[in-house]
Amino acid sequence: MARKRTGVRCGRGRAGRLAKAPAVVAQYADGCVRAVHRSLGMALEYDPETIPLLDHYLTLLPDRPRLATRDPVRGLVATMAGVYFGEVVRRLFPSRWVAAEDVDPLEWRLEFEYCFLTFFPVAIAWEVILRRDSPTCTAAYLLEECTREPIAERLDRLPGATIDDYYTFAQRLETLVLTAGWLAELVRQSAKKPAVVAPQRYVDFLERTRTP
Repeated sequence: MARKRTGVRCGRGRAGRLAKAPAVVAQYADGCVRAVHRSLGMALEYDPETIPLLDHYLTLLPDRPRLATRDPVRGLVATMAGVYFGEVVRRLFPSRWVAAEDVDPLEWRLEFEYCFLTFFPVAIAWEVILRRDSPTCTAAYLLEECTREPIAERLDRLPGATIDDYYTFAQRLETLVLTAGWLAELVRQSAKKPAVVAPQRYVDFLERTRTP
């Protein structure tokens, strides 16, 4: 998966130095690297090319859980894998973690900085592990209403993925790369100067989407 810069920074390519992840995020991501190395003897290097290796590691898990759980022991692999996936994304796109040690990892999210897109990496990890949609967590890429429909229309025109492919980090990353590129295109077409999305805008959006 080649890296390429675009004219709008919600597309691929970071601007400036990568900020440090929250300590708890770095701890789980590094734990994922160590676990995969112990199991497979190969190193995850925080780049897209190692995502299939992470997918392979998850296929080898004994006694896979049947439901997403908030139990810290059974949820450890999902948290480590999801956070590693999030760290790969953060190295591809300008984005920031919203995560803290006293918050459930299922609620940790990444927020893109120059276009409106947010998601919950640990929730995605649970779907990959369970190999089906989880009713207890939100694993979608969340967009504002003004971009949701045009992006959904483009995704619907793509060839459908098999079940085996759909529930992989590799497929989720491919979808994210396409989505971010299309968002960058929409920004260019609007002729507006790219601006950092304020954190409060994400907070307000999530409050609206979660209010019955």
